Amino acid sequence: MPIIPIEINGELKSPKIDPSCWISDSAWIIGDVTMGAENVVYQGVIIRGDFAKVEIGAKNVFQDACIINTAQGFKTTIGDNNLIGFGAIVHGATLGDNTVVGIKSVLMITVTVENDAMVGATSFVGMGKRIPEGEKWIGRELKGKNTQGPMWEGGRQSWRKMGLAMKNQQEKP
Repeated sequence: MPIIPIEINGELKSPKIDPSCWISDSAWIIGDVTMGAENVVYQGVIIRGDFAKVEIGAKNVFQDACIINTAQGFKTTIGDNNLIGFGAIVHGATLGDNTVVGIKSVLMITVTVENDAMVGATSFVGMGKRIPEGEKWIGRELKGKNTQGPMWEGGRQSWRKMGLAMKNQQEKP
């Protein structure tokens, strides 16, 4: 399994993984990632702490091909005993304990899923939403105006900068 340190703002950040975890040989864990005890990380999972920190508690299951990442200034925090489904994306969001993120669901930056809550399969949870404790969110947000233009330009610039910085590293993600 590729466990890859990266340089962030002049500091080398290496994943810190509890030895009781099982991580598939085809999973990638990159950068500023801390992972507690007894996590299970299946094939094709990418956990990437490049723009901010990823903090993962204990006893979580990351099913095949899910992506856990961050955005500039938005860390990702995952509590204990969560299930992140096949192909799900957790992008700068916070999960409490005992949550389920269904297959191919997407959680955007600043989303909070409180304890014992569920995001159903193929759901989209937009920025700043909160799934209250013990409740579930199922569905897609498909309406509204795009008021985030400047944010997307910042994202394009930061992704370009990060990619070019990684270009010169010894080990490539």
